[in-house]
Formats: sequence, C-alpha cells, structure tokens
Amino acid sequence: MRVMVPLVAAVAAYPFLPSGQVRDLAYQALGLVAVLAALWGLSRQTDRPRGWLLVLLGYLGWLVGDPVHPDGFHLLGTGADPGLVDAVRLASYGLIACGLLMTARRRGERRDLTAVLDVAVLAAGLAVVAGVFVIAPIARDSSLSLAAQVTSCAYPVADVLLLCLLVRLWARPGAKTAAFGLLSASLALLLVGNAFHDYALVDSTTTSSVLNDVLWLAGFVLAAGAAWTRSVQEQDELAPGQVLLVDPRSRLLVLATGLLLPAVAFVVAGLTSQTLDWEVVAGGALLMSLLVAAQMRGMLAVMQAQTVQLAGLARSDALTGIPNQRTWDFELARAAKAARGLNAPLTVAFIELDHLKEYYEAHGHPAGDQLVREAASAWWDLLQPGQVLARSGGGRFALLCPSLWADDVRPMIDAMRTATPGGLTTSVGVATWNPQSEPTAVVEAAEQALDEATRGGRDQVQLAPKPTSTTLIPRPTMFWQPIVDLRTTLPVGVEALSRFPESDPLTVFEAAASVGSGPTLEAVAITYALTNRPQGLWVAVNVSIEALGSVQVQRALAGNLTGVVLEITEHSDAETSDLARLLSGYRSRGASIAVDDWGPGFSNIDRLVILQPDIVKLDVTRLSSLASDYQGATVSLIAEWAEMVGAKICAEGVETEEQWQQLCGFGVHLGQGHFFGRPMPPEELLTMPRDTVAARVGSAPSKLGSRARTSPRANSGTPG
Repeated sequence: MRVMVPLVAAVAAYPFLPSGQVRDLAYQALGLVAVLAALWGLSRQTDRPRGWLLVLLGYLGWLVGDPVHPDGFHLLGTGADPGLVDAVRLASYGLIACGLLMTARRRGERRDLTAVLDVAVLAAGLAVVAGVFVIAPIARDSSLSLAAQVTSCAYPVADVLLLCLLVRLWARPGAKTAAFGLLSASLALLLVGNAFHDYALVDSTTTSSVLNDVLWLAGFVLAAGAAWTRSVQEQDELAPGQVLLVDPRSRLLVLATGLLLPAVAFVVAGLTSQTLDWEVVAGGALLMSLLVAAQMRGMLAVMQAQTVQLAGLARSDALTGIPNQRTWDFELARAAKAARGLNAPLTVAFIELDHLKEYYEAHGHPAGDQLVREAASAWWDLLQPGQVLARSGGGRFALLCPSLWADDVRPMIDAMRTATPGGLTTSVGVATWNPQSEPTAVVEAAEQALDEATRGGRDQVQLAPKPTSTTLIPRPTMFWQPIVDLRTTLPVGVEALSRFPESDPLTVFEAAASVGSGPTLEAVAITYALTNRPQGLWVAVNVSIEALGSVQVQRALAGNLTGVVLEITEHSDAETSDLARLLSGYRSRGASIAVDDWGPGFSNIDRLVILQPDIVKLDVTRLSSLASDYQGATVSLIAEWAEMVGAKICAEGVETEEQWQQLCGFGVHLGQGHFFGRPMPPEELLTMPRDTVAARVGSAPSKLGSRARTSPRANSGTPG
C-alpha cells in the first residue's frame, strides 16, 4: 500500500498545476504511472486472477484513447469522429466488464434471477436519466453526423451498463475483500467522471475539467492500491450445499433507487426548464413496470416453492423421508371420517423392529440409521394406493389401510416382514376400527396387540378382536369357481364369488348400495380376490357400472391388471357416458372385460358396442333346452358374433354332460358350473384335480361340432 502515498500526493497537487500542456501531460503521465503500478502489483501476487488483468487493460485502453486533453500525447491520433480512439475506448468497456465478471465468479453458485431483475430495474432508471439529459440532446444535435451521434450515445449507455454490473457485484451475498472494495471504488470514481464529462458535452455551461481529471486520476490510484493488496484472489468455490444469504437491505436499496430515478429526472428537468422527452420517460417507466412484474412473479414462485418445501419437511420424517407421526395423525382422522361415512372397514397396524437398540449398540449409530431407512424404503414399496406408512419414532412404524379388514392386511404385513433388511425380525399389532368409537380406540387396540406380540417373544403378528359394529359393512369370504376350456376341460381361470355368513350375497350387496356403501363393499371384495388369487389362473371379479369409476374401486384395481377379468354386471341401467374411458384405462394396464349374465334386462346391442367385451358370459340356465332349434340357433349366433369380433363366449351354469357336449358343438369356448366344479374355498381349490371331467365321462369330445370355429382369442391363456 506504500505505493499509493506518492500517487495520492501527486493527485492532490494536480489541480494546482498550470492549465494547458503541462496539466494535460501531467494527467496522462500520472494516470499511466498508476496503471503500470497496478500491473506491477498484480504480477507480484502468487495467485494472479485473469479478471483483474482484463480490468487493468481496460483502464490502460481508456488512457491510450484519451480524447479530453488536446495538448497531451495522442498515440492513436486525433482523427475524424468517430475514429480509432472511439473503438479503443468502447472496447475497453468490454474488457472491464469481462474482468469484473471473472473476478467475482464463484464456481458452484446458483444464478439468482431475481437479483438480475433488480439490477435491470436500476439500469432502466439510469437509462431514463441518461436518455433525458445526455442521449436525447445528442440525438437532437443536427451538427453531428449519424455515426457521430451513435458513437456519442454509446458512451453513456456503456457507462450505465458498467455501473449496473458494479452494483450487481456489490449487492451479491458473501464477504467482500479489501482489494475488491478498492477496485469497486476505483471504477465508481471513473464512472462518475465519465458522467460529468458526458453531460458537459451537451451543456455548454458546465465546465468541470479539473474535477473530471481528479476523479479519473483518483480512480487509477485506487486501482493501484487494490492490485497491491494481498487479498487479491478469485472467489472460493462454494462447498456442496452451501448457500449464501442475500442482504435484503442492499437489494431493496438497488430496487428503490431504480424506481425513483425516472421521477427524479422528471423533477430536475422541470426545475431547470430543460426539454423533457416524454417518450424516453414513458418507455423507461413501461420497461420498469414489466421488470417489476417479472420480479414479483419470480418472488411469488420462489415463495410458493419454499412453502411447499417447508410443508413437506414438516410432514416428513427427517431420517427416512416417509410421513411422520403428525402426518399419520392427520391421515388417520381423514380416513376415519371417510370410513364412517361409507360404513367401510379401517385397519391400523403398528410395526416394530425387534432388538433395534441392541443393533445400534453392536453396529453403531450410522449403521442403525441406515437400517431404519432401508426398512422404511422396502416397506414403502409394498404399499397400495391410499395406504399410509409413517415412522412413529425409533424403530416403530404405523400403517393405515382404508377399506380393509385386519385379515385382508395380513398378507401385506407378512410381505413387509419378509422384506425387513439386516436380518432383523418384526413384531406387529393389527386392529380394525369400530366406527361407533373414536379413532384413538383403534390406535389403542393396535398398540395393545403389539404389546402382546412383544411379550409373547417377538417376531410375530397379533390381531386385535374383530369389531362387532352393526353398521360396518360385512367382510366377505371368498370362494372360487373354476372356469374351464370346453375343448380340454382344463381350468384356465376362476371367478371370485363373495359369500357372507349372515345372508345371501345379492341381499348384502343391495343393502350396502342402498346406504351408499356399495362401491366400498365391492372394493373390499375385489381387494381380497386380487390379494389371494390362485397361481397360474386368471381371476374374474364382478364390478357394477356404478362402482367402476368410484375412488374405492379404482384404488382396489390400481397397478398391473394382467390376468384380471372385470365382469361388468348386467343388472343396471346406469349411464355409460364415461364407461369407454374407464375401460380403456383398465385395459391399458392389462385387464380384460367381460359382460356378465348376458341375455335378459340390461343386455342389448349398444351395450356390447360400448363395452367391446373380451368375454361374453351366457347364462344357459335360462335356456330350457339347448336342443331346441330356436335356442340352439341363438347360442350359435352369439358364438359367431364373438368369432367375428375376436371375443370368447363363456357359458355359465353348465350342469350336465349333455349341455357340455352341446355347447362344444355350438362353438362356445369357455364354461363354468357345477359340472366342472362348484364354488369352493381357496384351500379346497388347491387340492382339486386339474381335470375332473375326464375321470367321470371317460374323455372329452374328440373335436368340436360342425358349428365350432377357432377364435383369435380362443386359447387357454389369459383372455385378451
């Protein structure tokens, strides 16, 4: 810093030099010495930032292209305006701008668009001032050529842009080095001197030659002092995840200054009786309004994103990322309200990692945390739509399963226990809510069941007693009825049939529908059927048109539906405006569509056109005799229609060998009924022989009757 002492003394003595050639030569010599001293100081730095070198070269360009001191030394000459001098000076602006950007750049720093908009507002305000007091008078000067006008206007525009860049760097977050502070002050003095000079060109009454020179020389001297300061270095790279906070006061000052400048220009022009170009003020005000609107839009977007992020953090467990206890409490209250309104079951389970404390002690805290995270991730992947898994704390997790009974949740819990990482076991307590009680009751019941599991030796599942509510929809017991290929008599699928101990299925489903719980009961039956479906066979589930688009049934039918046949019941005259869209969505996930009990009531041609079924299920019990010409022709006609559209016919209610033989002759592909197997529980289906028909009748028909044809979909695999 000692290099600045003689330079400062020389600048202080400069105003006392005689005007003319002595002062002009002294200005150029002093400025050149200061810039060369700055370059020398920069060369002595161990880390030589390239940005600083560009800034100092820009300063040197301003000195070499000096047009202000006519009696000084002019290396580039004083030719026509514009000329080489203007090219060098304007290029120097570019060097300085690039140097400042390189000096203040931090690797890893995110671009702050809102801060850029702040500076853009300031630039618009400065542009209004420059336009009113400098650019507009130059444009009105008829004595200047067009090239001279453009060149003269380029200087104030470049000064405005450079000043805005300097303000942007000053307002950036983070600590500023002493060298950067001196360099900023240096550039600020130079730009103020440029502003006085630009205004003096259009206002003949303004003479500030000495003041301009002092400002410029002081700027060069400060640049030398900055280069000799040891803090000259590029900004450090930000550490991963490091965020620098912006001082809101500096940004508010920048924004407020930019917004006030047009008004200041308007007032000054009025007080000084200068010609006010309203187009300049109006254009600047319009531009600033658009920039402020864009700024507000960006700020609102950032606030919204931060609000969502904070809400997510408040609802998520910090260790695992899954919902926390607060979120689970909220979801429990919401699910209980929905379950009470639908008379639907609601099951809660508490899952606890066994001996987790010992695992932490044996393997360390990081390994224990990793185990908890892996368990949460593995269990989360097993959830169905609408289910919630939350971490209560430590190694305990809470599971919420709407529309399911405890017995229906058991298969998923077994899968979760199998997926538990680290060789740890789990203890589980499960309870189904009684809608006549408060939601806290099911939590207490599940916790008691968990306590019984832990006291019983851990590594087990305990179910709380089943609720005895009379308003709760009953839990169906699922029976399976085989569906066979009539040509081979081998089972290719099963139909899931709901059974209830208290009443017949039709009465139960109608009662549930009468109180608005029909879709919920259908969803429960579908969930149970898909959860316990037999291996190697496709499964057909019944669903009404009214329930097909309900939230409950859509959740039950979420995911991959390959090997699932949706039997649309034929007992309704419901509207089908959205039916095609719903069926298309189910088909896209692998489901096949069947029309159930086709023939009476709901059956008509337009329904077949809308549904475009893969299977038409024909109830032959309604036909008194398949040997009748009329009834036989009807079945044959339906079979031929199925062949034309690539569908299959499934005969329901096949009771005798004779019906089987006749249906084969009519070209019917599939069949079900007591002749092939009555509805049976899952355990009985597993022990049933694959083909019971051949053992009873000797052999299947050697070939189909004369009416039989092969359909593109007539195979023993999955329909569709």
